[in-house]
This record gives sequence, C-alpha cells and structure tokens, in this order.
Amino acid sequence: MNLGGVDGCKAGWVIARYIQGKYDLELYKDFKSLIHDNKHLDRILIDIPVGLSSIKFKRTIDSVMRSELKHRRSTVFNAPSRLAVYEKDNEKAKSINQEIENKSLSIQSLAIRDKIKQVDEYLYNKKSNVEIIESHPELCFKYLNQDILQTIKSKSNGIEERLKIIQSFEPALVDLYKYKLLTIRRKDAKRDDLIDAICLCLVNKLGFENNLSYLIDDNAVDDLGIEVKIGYFRNGLK
Repeated sequence: MNLGGVDGCKAGWVIARYIQGKYDLELYKDFKSLIHDNKHLDRILIDIPVGLSSIKFKRTIDSVMRSELKHRRSTVFNAPSRLAVYEKDNEKAKSINQEIENKSLSIQSLAIRDKIKQVDEYLYNKKSNVEIIESHPELCFKYLNQDILQTIKSKSNGIEERLKIIQSFEPALVDLYKYKLLTIRRKDAKRDDLIDAICLCLVNKLGFENNLSYLIDDNAVDDLGIEVKIGYFRNGLK
C-alpha cells in the first residue's frame, strides 16, 4: 500500500507518505505537482474541503464535524461555495457566497480558496487514479485519542500532546517529524502543518489496514458528482 496525508502550508502543500513500508515527507508549491510526483499512491487524506456547495447543492458536512468536535468546533471553517472559490476578488466572493449559502466568508475561508480550487480542478479533470478523501486532523486526533483534545495545536503543549498520540501508534513518524524540523523552514511550513500531514498519513495507514470510517450526511454528493465525506480512523473499533 502507498498512502499519503496532505495539509496546506505557507509554501503550498506538505505531504507525509507511507510507501512500501517507509515514511517520508515533502513540500510542494502546488497540488498539480504533488499529484504528478505521487501518481503511485493509492489514497490521500487531505485537510481541505472536497465537494462544494452550488445553487443546486448545499454542503452541510461542516456542521456534522462541528457537532463531533463540540467546544473545538471553531477549528472547522465554512467551506466556500464553488462559485466563490473560483472568484478572484475577495469582496465579490463573499457576496457570491452570501447569495448561495446565506452566509459570508471568514478570513480563513477566503485564504484557502486557491488551495480548494487546486483540489477541485484535479477532481473535476481527474487524470490519475489517486483517491482523494477529505479529512480533518482534529477529528482524527479525537478518535486516535478516544477523546477530544483540549490543547491548541500550534501551542507547545498542543504539539507535545499530538506527538505523544502519534508516538503511541508509530514512533517512526515522530522521528520523521523531528528530522524534518531541521530541514524545513518555518516560513514554508509551521510545526503543526507537519503534524497534521503526519496525522493524516497515519490515519490513512490505520484505516487501510482496519477500514476507514466516514462522517457522511444526507448531502453526500455534490452537483459535479464529487463525494462529500470525512475520513477518520475509529481507534479500537473494526
């Protein structure tokens, strides 16, 4: 099995990979390059919205994720509608989203529009067999830990807690994280970006071996036929 976990970062994207029994991690400027170099992967879990709202379809899975994370619900941003994603002007994008979703867009949602667009374009024009599944690191950590994490991922105690959880499943991934800290500049990727990608790679592997679980609601396929579901590994349950 060849698997990956992907998160956005300042430089573009960070991917943690599990290939033929070995882990590694690499940065990419854009998603097209990432896919081109990783065509051999069977499946990628990615922390980015997959499947978007339109005039005819409403993405509602974000509300399901918030319910799962309770007091940590603020870690789930509203996914922009597809028309808002493809609109370059921020104010116009907010207006479009207000019309389609009856809500504006946060600074965080506006900031990740280009990354959402890169993934959406890949899924629409799909030219490789790599399966792309949306995931969410805080949801994944909740189930790995069997409880919602109380710490903030960017803080020192949050980083320590998440590394301890990863260590309990796969010590080699903590070694990889420590090694990559020496070679990756903070202006390109933050510590929690690396941890999130590593977490998704770990969950992908655990789910490949023991069946991945999914959050799915009634609005499960968008109007382009893209599935809307959130992958995670339900620790302790087959």
